[in-house]
Amino acid sequence: MVRPLPESQFCSVSACFASLTMAKKLDYEYCKAAPMLEWFGNKWALVVLMKISENEPVRFNELYRNIPSVSEKVLSQVLRQLTVDGIIRRELFADVPPRTEYSVTDLGKTLLPHVEALINWGRENFDQIMSNRQKRE
Repeated sequence: MVRPLPESQFCSVSACFASLTMAKKLDYEYCKAAPMLEWFGNKWALVVLMKISENEPVRFNELYRNIPSVSEKVLSQVLRQLTVDGIIRRELFADVPPRTEYSVTDLGKTLLPHVEALINWGRENFDQIMSNRQKRE
C-alpha cells in the first residue's frame, strides 16, 4: 500500500502516474492530480468538454451528433462524471418535453486554456509523432 504524503506536499507527476499503474483505483490522498489524470485517461472526457465549450449551452442529442463514434451510454457517463467533478453544469428545464442543457462552469473554464495548449502542442507535433510511429513499425 502506498503511504499518503503529508497534506502540505503535492506529489510529483511521476508519482501520480505510478499510483495510477499500481492500483485499479487512484489514491486521491496520495495524488491530488488524480481527477485530472482520470480525465486524460478517459478517451472522451476532454472531447466532450471542448465540444460543450465551443457550443454552450448544448443539449445531449447535439453533443451525441457532433462527436463521432461515441455511444449514448459513454456520453452519459462522461457527462455525469464531469458534472459531479464540477467541470460542467447540467441544467434541467421543466418544459414539455423536458430539456437538459450542459455548459462549462467557472472551474471548467480554468481548465480550458490548459486543454487548448495540449491540443495546440499535438497539432504542432503531429507530423513528428506520426513519423516516429512509422519508424517503429
